[in-house]
Amino acid sequence: MNTQTLSPSYFSTPNTGRHAVVIGGSMAGLLAARVLTDYFEQVTIIDRDTFPDLPDHRKGVPQSHHAHALLARGQEIIDRLFPGIMDELRAEGALSACGVVPVAFVTPKGALPLLKQDEEFLAFSRFLLEWHVRRRLTTQTSVRCLTNCEVTGLLSTPERTQVIGVRLHHRDEDADSTHSVAADLVVDASGRHSKAPEWLVRLGYSAPPEETINSGIGYASRFYAKPSNFPADWQGIIINNRPPHNPRAGLILPIEHGRWHVTLGGFAGNYPPTDESGFLQWARDLADPSLFEAIRIAEPISPIRGYRTPQNRLRHFERLDRWPIGFIATGDSVCAFNPIYGQGMTTSALDALVLADCLSQQQRSPKPGFERRFQKQLAKTIAAPWLIATAEDLRWRSQGVTLSGARPRIGLGFLHGYMNLVLQQACEDTTVTRAYINVLGMTAPPQSLMQPHILLRVLSGALKSINESDVGAGERKTIFILRYLNGARRLALYLKVSTETQVAPRRKVPRSHLLMNCDQPRN
Repeated sequence: MNTQTLSPSYFSTPNTGRHAVVIGGSMAGLLAARVLTDYFEQVTIIDRDTFPDLPDHRKGVPQSHHAHALLARGQEIIDRLFPGIMDELRAEGALSACGVVPVAFVTPKGALPLLKQDEEFLAFSRFLLEWHVRRRLTTQTSVRCLTNCEVTGLLSTPERTQVIGVRLHHRDEDADSTHSVAADLVVDASGRHSKAPEWLVRLGYSAPPEETINSGIGYASRFYAKPSNFPADWQGIIINNRPPHNPRAGLILPIEHGRWHVTLGGFAGNYPPTDESGFLQWARDLADPSLFEAIRIAEPISPIRGYRTPQNRLRHFERLDRWPIGFIATGDSVCAFNPIYGQGMTTSALDALVLADCLSQQQRSPKPGFERRFQKQLAKTIAAPWLIATAEDLRWRSQGVTLSGARPRIGLGFLHGYMNLVLQQACEDTTVTRAYINVLGMTAPPQSLMQPHILLRVLSGALKSINESDVGAGERKTIFILRYLNGARRLALYLKVSTETQVAPRRKVPRSHLLMNCDQPRN
């Protein structure tokens, strides 16, 4: 790799040409750096860590000990940015299978039907993916990595309207020793503990408004050797918690070399234990026994490691009235989700696409304000995954989970009720199952679950079971609202058609025509 540990002599030679600096060498920073190589003569990645020579965990990414999923949309983007990288992962032992059930889902409403995937299912660990992305990137002569370095601030013009580089400290040098690296563009991808708000304040700008949610998430994880001839139909399994009574969740994800990555999670300050007996008991107490039965016969090949993420955050950089030229923020520096939903790496890939689009537009039609346009477009991109994560987290409000910096979204109760109905129907109706899994895989937006053909199936199933005990007061209210909204929509459509076609005489529309006919689901 073209990776170097910074030495003071590096700063004796001034930078030449168009230079971009990326703060942070994890997935968001690496993918941003890849995009920048198409537009800048030189790209420098600065990270606090020393990168491993072989695929392995590293100190600066403790979360890599816990299961990560690269969703379908993320695989598509990364394969486009690094053509052939999936072949490299296969060669490294990544699981590759066709015609299998990739993941079994056990939702709060029950197990979803097992759906086989005709196309290839490819699975690997986060640290294997990150190592190959970094290797591919740093073999380019235009890219260098400065490791074991910590950025301490931004450099700016005297009037502080433009960022022109970064100030950093080599972690092996005296605390007072600092160096400067000039840049035309600085990208902060340093993660959820980013100092970007503090750096902006130092330059005379406002700190961004923040939304935070104290979801109180904790994990315990270990690696297992997958048992030979394991009889289950699935390759992996995700067992959700069941608000508000069972905060336990767990998952098995397959990775390279026939191994399982097993992570147990807990919500609202309920943390899974890291001792042997406690770990197994937590698995036993999940809402479905499948995970426990699987690891009970599997061979552990690593210690149990714990990790906690007490708070998740969305920084609204796009709302600032003033913004310096030459600086942008991306990845977890902007939006750090609850990791339990597996959106992180795929969202980083989407962030990279936003950067590529904005740079392409700027190249075609240069004009001031590139940085603000990027932050605004990024905010639109991350709105959907943030909504998914926070809406689910706020199901635990009765257990002390709260949202700060913003009011809960209007209609949150309706959203919870509707998603309950979606999950209930998805347990029986494979059309709804596929639609739900597409949203989870980020290949379809959340609003796709409100498309008429899905809504009809959901409401039809709900009405059939409205007298059953599993349809609570919240769901009943949601059903009423859906029927009302559907009737209003049909009336509005009827009146619109009547006006446009000037139908005469206008006939009275029977009430039964305005309400949804839910006897048969529509395709």
